[in-house]
Amino acid sequence: MARFVEETETEIERATQYCDVRDLLASWHRLVSEGKVDLDRLMQGFSEAVHDRMMVLSLHDGELIYDSVGSMAKSLLGHDPLGKSLSQLDNSGVRLVRDKYARVMATGVPLFVVQHQTGLDAMGTNERLILRVRSGDLEQLAIYIRGRDEPNEILRSVFHASSDSISVLEAQRDARGEIVDFEIRAVNAESARRMHSQPDAVIGRMLTEVFPFVRKNGLLHGFARAIQDGKPTVIETRYPSFGQMVERQLRLFPHGNRLTITNVDLSPLLAASRAIEKQRNELLTTNTLLECQTIDLKASNQALEHTARELREEIARNRTLEAELVHLAHFDGLTGLPNRSFFEKRYAEVLDEARRTRRKVALCILDIDHFKDINDHFGHSAGDAVLREISTRLTGTLRRSDVIGRLGGDEFAVLLTEALDVDDARAAVHRMLGNLSAPFSVSHQDVPMGISVGVAIFPADGQSENDLMAAADLAVYRAKRTGRGRPIFFTPSLREEADRQNRMAKTLAGAIEAGQIVPYYQPLMDLRTGQLIGFEALARWQHPTQGVLGPPAFLDTIEEPALARALTSAMLDAVVADLRSWKGRNIPAHVSVNVTAFDLRQDGFAEELRVRLDAHGLSTRQLAIEVTETTVLSRDAERIAETLAEMRQLGFSISLDDFGTGYASLSHLLKLPVDSIKIDRSFITDVDRSPKTAAIVRSLVSLAGALGLEVVAEGIETRPQLDAIRSLGCHLVQGYLLSEPMPADGVPDFAASFAPKMSMPGRPIASVG
Repeated sequence: MARFVEETETEIERATQYCDVRDLLASWHRLVSEGKVDLDRLMQGFSEAVHDRMMVLSLHDGELIYDSVGSMAKSLLGHDPLGKSLSQLDNSGVRLVRDKYARVMATGVPLFVVQHQTGLDAMGTNERLILRVRSGDLEQLAIYIRGRDEPNEILRSVFHASSDSISVLEAQRDARGEIVDFEIRAVNAESARRMHSQPDAVIGRMLTEVFPFVRKNGLLHGFARAIQDGKPTVIETRYPSFGQMVERQLRLFPHGNRLTITNVDLSPLLAASRAIEKQRNELLTTNTLLECQTIDLKASNQALEHTARELREEIARNRTLEAELVHLAHFDGLTGLPNRSFFEKRYAEVLDEARRTRRKVALCILDIDHFKDINDHFGHSAGDAVLREISTRLTGTLRRSDVIGRLGGDEFAVLLTEALDVDDARAAVHRMLGNLSAPFSVSHQDVPMGISVGVAIFPADGQSENDLMAAADLAVYRAKRTGRGRPIFFTPSLREEADRQNRMAKTLAGAIEAGQIVPYYQPLMDLRTGQLIGFEALARWQHPTQGVLGPPAFLDTIEEPALARALTSAMLDAVVADLRSWKGRNIPAHVSVNVTAFDLRQDGFAEELRVRLDAHGLSTRQLAIEVTETTVLSRDAERIAETLAEMRQLGFSISLDDFGTGYASLSHLLKLPVDSIKIDRSFITDVDRSPKTAAIVRSLVSLAGALGLEVVAEGIETRPQLDAIRSLGCHLVQGYLLSEPMPADGVPDFAASFAPKMSMPGRPIASVG
């Protein structure tokens, strides 16, 4: 057996074939930059397969001892060295790497080693990444070992072992789409040898640069024709090669925009044929050589039959490989459905046919509801199972003429090619949704299967592929915004709304930049004392032509993350400035501000807000953060809850707004870091007239009291509502009965003229100056 190693300390990322080797090296460098490479921290986050390929040697009294050896590492080594010292092992493999281990232990510099072994009993190559690490005070070596004998390597070996020249070319087109040249994308070892070069030296070069004669002898035209026809072709040709004429058979296998060429050398066959002819002529005149020449001819014939048999087998293998490559290029590996590129090709063909036959086609875009939550809660394997199950159910529901594809991620597309009208398409979509919504379980756990669908009809909703796709996208976006789990058919109003929102977003961005977004303050009063205890800051747009606009005028627009964060930042700047200006005056300096889910998903949002207050001499106790139930239960709910907990630790109070609208469960009140809840105004409207509503509010007040939470009733507009709320035990109120929201410059006068006369029943409402 022959063994040898290659090693490198630099450009390890380029030397390895595997991403996990690069990831381990990157993790090691990151820990080095932090000052210490701890083995447990190095291995955090890596899969079980990575742990199974790892060996750890610890330094005990100057000896390196194998402390742990993964199962896959043992398989590659062929033995189990666990518990043995490096010096106790004396085989050819250890002898090649022993000095490498000692060098890394001495210098601490990572080393990458590729070990090759060839012989009658073994053949293979493995990679080793050698890193110096620590576990407490113990010096260690972490050695990640991985074999290169993967299926792709076997295919590559077959590719390079072929005795024929094999090349892969990619067509290069001009502005009109005409093929003008080919780029060499791959060559095997035999092809490079015939060009007196190495594969790397020719890959990436143009065909006409390497073989200028292809323009003159028609080969370039023949290659282009093979791409256009999309059929395998055989060409026999003669051309000059390094000073001599060679005779070749070129087997062309087109696949999309690429062409695989098997270059078979005909010279031996033709030479053999000429020899046979010469021997025949000699036999006519030389009978004495008949027996010898007969033997020679028989041997030549057997060689030719053997060569022909090998060529037939190789052609069959190439056809199988070509079919597999075509399938991989056209179909999604997880679901088996057509991938995005192949679906788009079929999509264009279906619309072309619909234009010719004047038929209607329904394009359906399907999006899985809360797919990220499925991955987060059940694991990515469950998410993959959901994707496969949906593809199976879709395939079983649709007709043979319909077209289905996976566009990527959790998005699918379906073309209903026999939709006679909108009603027919609607019936087909409802059948599809009914089948998709059936219960599904993974590992005995029920997994929710909600699907939002957007539908656009050709040609009414869009006459081009792009227009129809855009219409379906708008429809599915509306479906996800209006409750999910439903189909929405495109209407022109959706496009008008999207255009309006785009215009509004640009206008609102300009308004924020121009300082037109300002806080209006609505007071909050404690009925027990009749005192003002603070204000809620409400966003208002001081429009230059339309006057002061409330949130309904721009609420939909702030679903854009960057715009929502800019609006919050502008409001916080203004509130902080107002709090600072009220310092030293007889004004309750406590303001609550609404923030969005986009703000709470930002890393460091809580600390940035604390620094902003501190820079103006303000305390976090002066600012309350209001979040809605939908915010805390939206995407990345865990990250949002973490940010709220950080804010509460910094001294901010947290209020859960719009409570009772049906999104949050009672269990969320136990988990969420909130200090108070605000009863939604929908319960206040008829609390003085509806015993059921009064009972609900009384229950909410009792529940909050049991959990140690304050309760705020918002939207108080009449005296009967106030009296009813007071009788139900709710002591904190705000609403138009107390005061409409006012600009910052109106707060000092309001606070000065406020007369606390609400604490006793029957007293008049406090005056508003």
